[in-house]
Amino acid sequence: MNLLNIKISLLFQLVLTSSAEELGTTTSTSDTNLDKNLQEITFDLGYGPESFDVYVQPNITSFSLGEHEVAKDMDFKGHAVKFFNMSPKSIFLFWSGNGAEVIMGEIKPFDASGTASFPGHKFFVADDSYAAGGSEKGILKRFYVDDDDDKGFKTNYYYDPITVEGNPKLTQENMMKLSFIHLEKYNIMVRNQKFNLEYEKATGREYLSMFPRDKPKYFIWPADYFGQEHWVTTKETHFKTIPSGKDKVKEIKTRGSKRILKDDEKRLMSDYRTEDPYLNITLKVMSCVPRVYEIDNFLSDAEVDHIIDIAKAANLKESTTGNDSEASGFLKKTKTRTSFNTWVKRETDEIIDAIYRRSADLLKIDEAFLRYRSIDEFDVLDTRGSIAEDLQLVHYSEAQEYTAHHDFGYSAAGVKAQGARFATLLFYLNKVEEGGQTEFPRWVNGETSESLAAEPRKGKAVLFYSQLPDGNMDDLSQHAALPVLQGEKYLINLW
Repeated sequence: MNLLNIKISLLFQLVLTSSAEELGTTTSTSDTNLDKNLQEITFDLGYGPESFDVYVQPNITSFSLGEHEVAKDMDFKGHAVKFFNMSPKSIFLFWSGNGAEVIMGEIKPFDASGTASFPGHKFFVADDSYAAGGSEKGILKRFYVDDDDDKGFKTNYYYDPITVEGNPKLTQENMMKLSFIHLEKYNIMVRNQKFNLEYEKATGREYLSMFPRDKPKYFIWPADYFGQEHWVTTKETHFKTIPSGKDKVKEIKTRGSKRILKDDEKRLMSDYRTEDPYLNITLKVMSCVPRVYEIDNFLSDAEVDHIIDIAKAANLKESTTGNDSEASGFLKKTKTRTSFNTWVKRETDEIIDAIYRRSADLLKIDEAFLRYRSIDEFDVLDTRGSIAEDLQLVHYSEAQEYTAHHDFGYSAAGVKAQGARFATLLFYLNKVEEGGQTEFPRWVNGETSESLAAEPRKGKAVLFYSQLPDGNMDDLSQHAALPVLQGEKYLINLW
């Protein structure tokens, strides 16, 4: 038995002895959160029979309660593209067009990166010599985004220098050069590529996550039909005035379990809140695919004014964009996003803390997951830190915008805890005189080819999910902040 066969044999044993959860055959999601449109598929990717629950999108007849039988073709033709680096060396992703080249970022070995794209876009990957200004010899592979009306659009693109089609001898030589760790990661990517074919066959869309991935651990609100409503009751009632004087809001210094508020305890600064013991929140389904909900009066006028004061006192900086290689330092200031922003921590004061707690109730997530958890608290995650980011506070002046994009990112091969934004909560802080809507250009509906637009209103919130019930990323969650035509726009978002 040669070295390559020994490597493959050891790797095969490693996969077979992995837990069922690692192979994606079980889920950590509770039965009460299982979506009724999940369907089990079975397949064999070369490691024996496996099964996986995939989300099969209902048709428009279901969403519209029989009013429409055919979904409209949307005017917007953009979509996500994801590039896989199936090599043991870093490569660099470029977009090319109109005689120019734009570096999108570095893709590390056995990692992936992506961006939003359109039919006709051209990309290529190159080695570090080309990225440093070298010759075209450094270009490794070119990609053309071509949408076929019959087959649909393609989202996943692969750079694989290991497998040489029609040349098993050279393929074997390339695999012999890989270390055991690299061979393991390469086979994970090959397995993911094979699963993508099975997934696409069952669902009609490609797999943007990295197989295997568990179903979401957290609750996803149903969106069975347009206009469907859900109700949430929370003890985190509205602030009607902002504390001042000796009761002035201040930074929260307590951590961990000391932050827990029992059901029979008063909420923080309850004397400055409405007299009602509970706040009733209504979510209304704006779109079923992607899942988008609007929530009126989520914030009170006093809370909004307080956040605006924080914004005006903060050092707002020009917003940046990046594909999921932001961690590699490729943050870009472009015409894609022209707003200004800053970040607000949950511990800023009691009002911001109350907004986090109210958001947790809305999402049906324990508030402890949105902060640091001490050792004496329950935990089911690999980290004791918050699963959410700090609040992003954004300001748009006239003509400023954020073109269509996705909030999710991508993970490398072999990463069990795949990081990605699961859901986004947008909070509008003012009524924009004209423009500034949050646009969902790819919503599935039977009435119009135009985008769905959420109007910014003071105190209103919009919730949408970037993940499907089977753990895949939702390409249709692509959204944009339309240009402000008159006035200005303030908002905060919680990822």
